Amino acid sequence: MPSFSPSRILRAATQSAKPIKWSDTLALPKSSFPARPSAAQLEQYRQRCADDLYTWQRANRPHNIPGAQGKEVTNEFILHDGPPYANGAVHVGHALNKVLKDLMLRWHMSTGKRVQYTPGWDCHGLPIELKALQSQRTQTEQASALKDAPKQEANVAAGVGMSAPEIRKVARELASQTIEKQKKSFKDWGVMGEWDKPYKTMDLDFEIRQLGVFKEMVRKDLISRHHRPVYWSPSSRTALAEAELEYDDNHKCTAAFIKMPFLRMPTVLEQHPVLEDLQDFTLSALVWTTTPWTLPANQAIAFHPEMSYSVISLSYPSSPDLNASKELLLVAEERVEHVLSFLPEGTTANVVIGNIVGMELHDGRGACWNMFQNSESQIALASFVTASSGTGIVHMAPGHGMEDYQVCEEEGIGTAFAPVDDEGRFTAAAFSAGGHSNLLHGLDVQTEGVDAVLGILRNTKPYRDREQCPENLVLATHDYTHKNPIDWRTKQPVIVRATAQWFADVSAIKDKALAALDDVHFVPEGGKTRLRSFVEGRSQWCISRQRAWGVPIPVLYHQETGEACIWEESIDHIIGTIKRKGTDAWFSDPPDDPSWLHPSLAEQAWLRGKDTMDVWFDSGTTWTTLAADSTRERRPVSDMYLEGTDQHRGWFQSSLLTSIAMQEADGNAQPKAPFGQLVTHGFTLDADGRKMSKSLGNVVSPDQILDGSLLPPVKARKQKSKIKEGVSKTNDPAPKYDAMGPDALRLWVASSDYTRDVSISIPVLQSMQQALQKYRVTFKFLLGVLADYDPQRASLERYESKLTFADRAVLHQLARARIEVRKSYEEYRFYKAISDVNAFINADVSAFYFEVIKDTMYAESTDVRKRTQAVLKTIVDELLRMLGPVTPHLVEEVWEYMPAAMKGVEHPLRRVWEPAHHLESDAAAAKGAIENGLDVFRTISAAVKVAQEEARSAGKLGSGLACKVQIHLPPARKTKHRQYVEQWAQSGELADLLVVSQAVLSNNDPNTIEKAEWRYEQPVEVGQNGVTGHVVVLPPDHHKCVRCWKFTAEEAETPCGRCRNVLKEKGH
Repeated sequence: MPSFSPSRILRAATQSAKPIKWSDTLALPKSSFPARPSAAQLEQYRQRCADDLYTWQRANRPHNIPGAQGKEVTNEFILHDGPPYANGAVHVGHALNKVLKDLMLRWHMSTGKRVQYTPGWDCHGLPIELKALQSQRTQTEQASALKDAPKQEANVAAGVGMSAPEIRKVARELASQTIEKQKKSFKDWGVMGEWDKPYKTMDLDFEIRQLGVFKEMVRKDLISRHHRPVYWSPSSRTALAEAELEYDDNHKCTAAFIKMPFLRMPTVLEQHPVLEDLQDFTLSALVWTTTPWTLPANQAIAFHPEMSYSVISLSYPSSPDLNASKELLLVAEERVEHVLSFLPEGTTANVVIGNIVGMELHDGRGACWNMFQNSESQIALASFVTASSGTGIVHMAPGHGMEDYQVCEEEGIGTAFAPVDDEGRFTAAAFSAGGHSNLLHGLDVQTEGVDAVLGILRNTKPYRDREQCPENLVLATHDYTHKNPIDWRTKQPVIVRATAQWFADVSAIKDKALAALDDVHFVPEGGKTRLRSFVEGRSQWCISRQRAWGVPIPVLYHQETGEACIWEESIDHIIGTIKRKGTDAWFSDPPDDPSWLHPSLAEQAWLRGKDTMDVWFDSGTTWTTLAADSTRERRPVSDMYLEGTDQHRGWFQSSLLTSIAMQEADGNAQPKAPFGQLVTHGFTLDADGRKMSKSLGNVVSPDQILDGSLLPPVKARKQKSKIKEGVSKTNDPAPKYDAMGPDALRLWVASSDYTRDVSISIPVLQSMQQALQKYRVTFKFLLGVLADYDPQRASLERYESKLTFADRAVLHQLARARIEVRKSYEEYRFYKAISDVNAFINADVSAFYFEVIKDTMYAESTDVRKRTQAVLKTIVDELLRMLGPVTPHLVEEVWEYMPAAMKGVEHPLRRVWEPAHHLESDAAAAKGAIENGLDVFRTISAAVKVAQEEARSAGKLGSGLACKVQIHLPPARKTKHRQYVEQWAQSGELADLLVVSQAVLSNNDPNTIEKAEWRYEQPVEVGQNGVTGHVVVLPPDHHKCVRCWKFTAEEAETPCGRCRNVLKEKGH
């Protein structure tokens, strides 16, 4: 029988009537995985990966698990939601917060925990009330769409002729509408939780719990009413807590050096021989103030007990008529030169008496004159007086400063007098002396009031009845810029003003609160110091507000005496009435409605108070929504609180204080914070590093990220035909954007170091889009080459001994990535986890393994393909696991398109991520050999690529397959490189690793290579002592295979030997 070569047969086949279509003989990727999901598909994936997943784990994960000594312990991970304000549209700050919480939940769920997250909303308070009032003023259809315009809010803060019940009705409607809109956005981001039953601070059951905390604090004598200075916002007409303040670093004001004439000198001065010899002189204490409007409320002047003071006279040589040798001033010695710097040039100070210690002035005799009240201002000592600013003497107005109040209270000086009304205007009491009240009454204290006060002090003659007093009490004034508190809502200046308010006594529980923080884990660690400092610096918490929209403080006031009724039985009765009527009835019922009075109280004698509780008291009691659980033992009611760093002085603190206040004394039991872990994130910044603010107009809407409109529009495809006649070129369709979807938003959050301020910009989002697209392309390829995956035949265990170096290397890198990613998740360093995932996908999978195995997957035999599929299946599983918390929509989509044969395992989002894995043990065992091999490969491969690029630049090379590579290395005794290259050459892997058609290891000097049509050579450093080898890129020895396109065919237009065997296997 005559013999025929396979090539002749196959050549004949190509010339037959039905030639072979070589691409049909290849195992090309087959997947319908789309470039991006449709909106309908995305909603399906969101439903599955968020709502359904949350419901599944609540129903199927155990609540308790066996613990030590057979005792059951909780398997719950509870993240308690810090409630956002229900007063406007969401922004990227919300996205950072909510997505970060979801990352925490999904990570803990992946470890087997049963997670609990009940979203909440802060519904009361000034932000919502102002927005509601603003909606009435502007008459827009949707109040929640209004911009957060501080000036508009300031304008409406005084009300728009609405009663308290009317305001509450509008505010409740606004909050309800806003909650639904915010809820939709939060869900659109893939945030899972108890969305059907959130907690809302305006719900009656919540208000009852909050009032119960208030009652318990009353029982423990932690609540009391005082007339003392508080932060007061004239623009909002209410007291504010420190957490409701922002600061203007560039506040401009008029500062003044003011003379406070002595009515009686301290003994150390009165009996001083220098002054005894002087005739017709006046002596004034010189004070410096940045708030001249507080001078009418002056009650004392304060000296530092250890500071040295001097009596001086001023001399103005350039203006003899201004000589003031008879007008003496008392000032700190260290501040004399500073004072002179604000006086006319050439002014000098003559020391009349020096070295007077502050303690000597404090003898109970000395007093200065307050001309506005015609009263005495006594001398006090205060350690906060400093020699670094002012004159070393401080004007004290206990009605306008907390430090002033505390010093005066300790020394029994005066009262907290504050002649300023709710609008920040002087009352008639501001200038009660001599019947001059009309000069200040009604003036805004921070503007025209300052000018009026200084004008009166510059010419005291019409108002004084004392001869021994300078006519001009203003030594000098100057412009001054400093940091000043402003209202967090209206952005207008805040003053300190004494009013009657309700306070929680923080000092009584401070030590317990600080002790409770010892058991809390802080992320970042600096949060502990920050929170401790805020708690340590607080003694009283003003919990009352003068607004209509809030939980009423359940106190009655006697109509005649003003006495407050705040005993437990009365509060219990009021709470019972609220249970029946609701809190709105407190404001809408007739003033004399007896249903609010305890039976022991006389009807018609008591009125309900109008104050509402501080919203920080509202949100500070949200921990009461968490059910008690005996299996948690001494663990906090919540495992984690997670909010912005500004909440150290807000929600974190109020939650801690109310929780500690409710805990009964239990022997030596350690006080317990309501949170086990406290995680804080920074603010969102724009591309220029500015904090995002609606007033700056740099706020980014998350919707712009989801729909892609934040990025430049997609370029329209070029029209193949000319514009039809009569159609204007200006009638272009609306711009189209490449929607990024929720996973892009989530990826931005996960990729950011949230412990610092987080920036967002177009370049940042474009990088997120590119990363997400890389994930999609990677999964599309994986799903395509795994389309015919058979779990019975393609398992790692079956092919363990047949794995190539590339297989083992990528599995090793996968194991390393798995270890690092898990560690980063455990440490909540999501940005590090994503960085490791990206590095693995880009460097190890895409740039290395995919390049090596594409030929294998497309053209190799079934057995070889199954071996590679076993590796690829492992990569898919681990990538889905690692990306699950961050891109759950993508994971759900991959699962949707995954071949049925690969779905014989649990859904990737439901799997428990065990800390130990065979990949990790295998990686540890092969660590040295694999990593050394990878070093060798990277060195050789880099040199080959450089030589190939030179060949391409010269027009000699197109595809990397169209070449042969010779590798020249020193003997094995000189380098490890030769050992690895020999192994790869002997196993037939070398050419595949380098993605070329032929690769050989040569012992010859590269200079002795036979002449070739072209050659390009690159050195390879293979030792530490400058030992080098060489790689040489040459034309291929064989022809291009018509099937696999490698240059390994013996004859042109024929398959290579490998492909002939595969074709035979396939029956061709």
